[in-house]
Amino acid sequence: MDLSIILPVYNVEPYLSSCLNSIFQKKEYSFEVIAINDGSTDNSLKILEEYKAKFSNLTVISQKNSGPSVARNKGLAKAKGNYIYFFDSDDILHDSINLISLSQNTDVDIITFNAEVFKDNENNILESVDSYKEPRVIYKINQSKYVNNIQLVNYSGMQYFDIIRKVGSYTPVVWRKIYKKSFLQDYNLEFHPNIIAGEDDLHFIQTLLCNPKILHYNQSVVLHRIRGTSLMGSLNRQKKYDSFYTVLLELINLRSKYNRDSDEFKHVEWAINVFFRKLYYQNPKRLQIYNLLKFSKKNKVRLNLKTILRMSMGIIMGK
Repeated sequence: MDLSIILPVYNVEPYLSSCLNSIFQKKEYSFEVIAINDGSTDNSLKILEEYKAKFSNLTVISQKNSGPSVARNKGLAKAKGNYIYFFDSDDILHDSINLISLSQNTDVDIITFNAEVFKDNENNILESVDSYKEPRVIYKINQSKYVNNIQLVNYSGMQYFDIIRKVGSYTPVVWRKIYKKSFLQDYNLEFHPNIIAGEDDLHFIQTLLCNPKILHYNQSVVLHRIRGTSLMGSLNRQKKYDSFYTVLLELINLRSKYNRDSDEFKHVEWAINVFFRKLYYQNPKRLQIYNLLKFSKKNKVRLNLKTILRMSMGIIMGK
């Protein structure tokens, strides 16, 4: 089997049929869908059961509400495909044909692609608001070619880390990537079960440090929906703060595995600074900022000037 699409489902009744229709628009390809009903209280499970009756390659698993990380891990354990795609159940596949055909590429560990971001406007019409693409410098890498007028770019995980550090930003979302299952298994790359916000970031950083072979497909494949009622949109600042702090602890532990002069150590140190700033953006109180600075000193974190200035201003302003 070429591809396993893993679909955590939690209270997405208004959007689930559109999501499933976009997946099953082509039937002749070798793929499966594993939908994990994460304790939904609306009619999401009923919709899943209706589609299961129509499509034999849809498996439905129910669990008590445990969050997307646990759902993804459970789906991964059941997956039979050579490649894995972690999809969001309120999104739409714009190009499922290419998504599935890309999964027939057995020479790379990760395949990435572009995405369009949209929202439902007041007339219930999809309105494009943004897009996800790789940093421009990616497209200037020598290892690129064109197939059917679409640019394909090859690079490594460590090359990509160098690039995102240079541009100072990254998009860790898993729904822009297809992963080779054997790569995820060989490196035990599961999602942290106790992280609600930032679970993609941690998984993304852990994955790049394994230096995977990556192929970027310079074409939009997925339409990503933004909505205020999503899990991330409904989290309060304290829950985000707690999740980001857990990511920070995991990064500190990850850094300890590398020599201080290694590129891997420097990459993780950069990511640690990113999460210090993410914690600052959750409007911590002055005492929390003091504790974060003490934490950095205790763990010998080299905070860069940008991070120090942000946190110092928080203390001065009496947040």
